[in-house]
Amino acid sequence: VGSLDHILIFCTEGHGWLELGGKEWPINKNDAFLIPRGTPHVYGADLDSPWSNYWVHFRGRQGAAFANWIRGTASPVIHLQRYEEVVACIEQLYQYMGNVHARSELIAASGALSQLLCLIQFRMGTAEPKGRTAEEGIQRSIDFMHKNLAKALKLGDLANIASMSPGHYGMLFRKSRNHTPADYFNRLKIQKACELLKITDRPIREIGESVGFADPYYFSRLFKKVMGLSPRAYR
Repeated sequence: VGSLDHILIFCTEGHGWLELGGKEWPINKNDAFLIPRGTPHVYGADLDSPWSNYWVHFRGRQGAAFANWIRGTASPVIHLQRYEEVVACIEQLYQYMGNVHARSELIAASGALSQLLCLIQFRMGTAEPKGRTAEEGIQRSIDFMHKNLAKALKLGDLANIASMSPGHYGMLFRKSRNHTPADYFNRLKIQKACELLKITDRPIREIGESVGFADPYYFSRLFKKVMGLSPRAYR
């Protein structure tokens, strides 16, 4: 359900997620996102590594203009490299709002909010759209798989390479590649084994070991499961 206010959230630690407009984005450390007022949305903390964040609700003409500007970008999530200034602005805003007893203090709080929004807008010029960086992270992990076919890689290792939590990495990987990371990695291994079976005379056991399968029987079973026939029949 949409809020009566614009909502700004800035993640300082851990991971979370945002669902907006029928799409979902991962939220990581130093990411910020704004939800325009009246916009249906869902967000939450990652179960494996829950986030810590600052949040601000606001209204006003400047807020509406800022929200419209954000709406014109490819992703509602931005990564802020120089986060210290953003944190300082939010802390200042919190301080003013915690002591609003007179008109002058309310004006000061409004000024702090204006400074925060302007700073984020300025920083967005060098920010990376999160939809793109998530895909780039997944591709980095796949490139790592290609270079380490002889190894047994853990989900946590691949998630670190993609700069995501294991839970979000697994979810986004399966959504974009239609396979779990482990299944995809095994298929890369079998693909390489197919190549070696065709272009070399190396023993099947040796080929299996070269792509990380020390047990020749397991290698044969997995090969048949993926390819529909045994390594010997394929050769």
